[in-house]
Amino acid sequence: MEKRSEIVDWSLGETPSLSEQAAHVLREAILNEVFKPGEKLVERTLADQTGVSRTSIREALSKLEAEGLITRVQGRGMYVSLLSESEARAIYEARAILESAMARMFVERADDADLAALDKAVDQAERTDHPENAREHARDLDEVFQVITRGAGNEVTGQMASILRTRVTYLRTITSRVASAERRVESIRFLREIRAAMKSRDGDRAEELIRGYVERSAAFAVKVLSTINNKDPHSEEKG
Repeated sequence: MEKRSEIVDWSLGETPSLSEQAAHVLREAILNEVFKPGEKLVERTLADQTGVSRTSIREALSKLEAEGLITRVQGRGMYVSLLSESEARAIYEARAILESAMARMFVERADDADLAALDKAVDQAERTDHPENAREHARDLDEVFQVITRGAGNEVTGQMASILRTRVTYLRTITSRVASAERRVESIRFLREIRAAMKSRDGDRAEELIRGYVERSAAFAVKVLSTINNKDPHSEEKG
């Protein structure tokens, strides 16, 4: 009798599916505000733009819905999410808990390679800290906290943080575009102080700074969202 391994080729290809590729393209379009908050997304139009089937687009939209980037309105279709102030507060409250805990774990567990990666990530975030680079800067900030997550060495908290990541990046991108020069300077100062606390293995200080950084970000995000959400959410519907 043949063994199962001889009957079935169990190897999986590395090439992402068309729906995964479509999800990536649409995610980047949303994060770059090609599609604005509250804008309707039409399957037929997206299929024409991307050159993939409506089935692939539908699967991609379902993935982005699970990530919180788009919202299904019963009987009306799919829209780029308009995060409410209360939703943003909840996201940042979860961030404050997770990231402050991971900051302490990073201090206790990070090795020299983790500290070098943190140095590099903070420097890169500082280089892209300009309004015209909002998406790139949000991606670089995400990498700073990814480094901390990896250095913390806790797979469970890492998985929990990953659930929030896309929505956090979305909020970072929106707020980065409107942040003042003074706010940018203060944000980089926070990152430098966080890095210094971690490199000196000061867990209390690192935890305190991360929590302060997140709470400060939360207050600003809520203010920005309040302005956005006071506009007509469907003023830019297409299709």
